[in-house]
Amino acid sequence: MPGGTGGEANPSAGGAANPGAGGAPSGGQSDVGGSPAAGGALTGGTSGAAGGSESSGGASAGASSGGADAAGGSVGDGGTASGGADGSGGVDGSGGQTQEPTTPGCGKAFPTPPPKNQQQELQIQGDTRYYLLDVPQGADNKTPLMLIFGLHGYDMNNIAVVDRFNFTQRSGGKAITVWPQGEGPHPGNTSHWGDNVLLSTWSANAKNYEFLETIINELGDKYCIDRTRIFIAGFSMGGFFTNQIACDRSDWFRAFAPVAGGGPNGCANNSVKSAIMLQHGTQDNIVAISSGESSRDFWVGKNGCSSSSTKSLNNCSFYDGCAEEKPVAWCTGNYDHYIPDEVAGNIWSFFSSF
Repeated sequence: MPGGTGGEANPSAGGAANPGAGGAPSGGQSDVGGSPAAGGALTGGTSGAAGGSESSGGASAGASSGGADAAGGSVGDGGTASGGADGSGGVDGSGGQTQEPTTPGCGKAFPTPPPKNQQQELQIQGDTRYYLLDVPQGADNKTPLMLIFGLHGYDMNNIAVVDRFNFTQRSGGKAITVWPQGEGPHPGNTSHWGDNVLLSTWSANAKNYEFLETIINELGDKYCIDRTRIFIAGFSMGGFFTNQIACDRSDWFRAFAPVAGGGPNGCANNSVKSAIMLQHGTQDNIVAISSGESSRDFWVGKNGCSSSSTKSLNNCSFYDGCAEEKPVAWCTGNYDHYIPDEVAGNIWSFFSSF
């Protein structure tokens, strides 16, 4: 498997120090390890049980993140964004983006970006939340940049995925990357990857949606961002959450890229369609590949794709006949519960195609 650049505690296990590490808390909600398959495994995808069964090590794998109800929130939360855009012209309260193609930061004096290893803080409904930020050198608030989110898994911190989801570097300076920290304690200053230290989580609740919305608005007010090119990728529990975001806030992001995830647990809007690339390792013993297959089948059905697919990129199949500009890609490889370079490269290729 790839070297331990992500700070993993146990490389032989794909960075998972224990079952549930990186996305599968044993205490997660039940029956969220993958939505029932829409017709089973499809031609061109990896075969296997399509019912979203959980791996032996990932009881309710990533369940907290995939366990949002159809309205996009955990029970009792509702999962709705707490409010509309602020005066900066950010994401509006309807779940869609405003009509302005660029953010208010375009044309403003360019602020000095924080160091990439310095946690930024936001206050969200009484909680202090954290994120890391990488603004490319040479950015000037004249040329709109892509904005790409990279979400970590369960019991991890954002530091652990900085080198895995390194989209600013991969883009050659065309993208700002932001790594939010899930709910839990301060992420600290060193990498944590499933070591029972942080027990951080992602779930589709109102606080997390407000957190993401606030990041989009605040960064858009400081930096020149192309509103039509905001993307999100997530690993493990972050992958479950990414699938749910694709249902609940599909207009906030141009495309989605869950890795080793599952879900969503239904879409409140039955007509929603999202451009999505799903990736899963065939050797994943934390979140079973059947969970990813179930997600794949869900989006193939949602986007009106056919069961045939065309190979493209590295170990990826793009399904035929999908709704315009709403492709579904399914990628597998011989890796475990991890984010290999090939996976991050596939995500960048996918995002940069829009």
